[in-house]
Amino acid sequence: MSLARYTKLFLVAFSISFIGSLPIGTLNTSVANFALNNNFMGAFQFGAAAILVEVVLVRIALIVIDKLAHLKRLFLLLSIAACIAILLLAYRTLEAAFHMKNFADVLPFVGMNAFYSGLALSLLNPLHLPFWMGWTAVLKGRKVLISTARAYNLYIIAIGSGTCTSFIIYGVAGNYLMAALKAQHNLINWILGFTLLMTGLILAYKLITKQFLKPKAAPAE
Repeated sequence: MSLARYTKLFLVAFSISFIGSLPIGTLNTSVANFALNNNFMGAFQFGAAAILVEVVLVRIALIVIDKLAHLKRLFLLLSIAACIAILLLAYRTLEAAFHMKNFADVLPFVGMNAFYSGLALSLLNPLHLPFWMGWTAVLKGRKVLISTARAYNLYIIAIGSGTCTSFIIYGVAGNYLMAALKAQHNLINWILGFTLLMTGLILAYKLITKQFLKPKAAPAE
């Protein structure tokens, strides 16, 4: 794998992680809340725990996909489940945008240790695994991500870096950024929803073409 392909893999994974972490949620809002209260160590511990859970789940997703790649039927079922999950997430996000639902500024586990709070909130996030399994399937299908230890390590580092960059922006920008994002929250929902929708449709297209539009084998003479 050439340097250009490694660079492309890093930039793609970084961008997906960074953009996916920008919409206001409990994780990035908690980081901003710690920073606004001058608890920068708490913000660091919370963010580190949240990123740790995310990269571990990504690693699990990579292992599962590789294992099931040898079992074509199970891998197909997993790919279909990931596609459905992404399309469902797209539907929920676009529905929120259509009804102009406001962001609820709720911070669970406020009294808990920052590190354990980050672990708990990240583990309770139901989007991590299906989101990254879906994107991993898409990137593997496009040959952006290949099944090597170096590519996997770079992929995980890029994902962690993208989420970390988003958390840093929230911690530094504080109230101004949160107010601006709240004002544009509906627009962000539309963008995120269409991004997820396109991801799901691409994965669905690849599944359909792979299963139903295979070139027929030539008859034996």
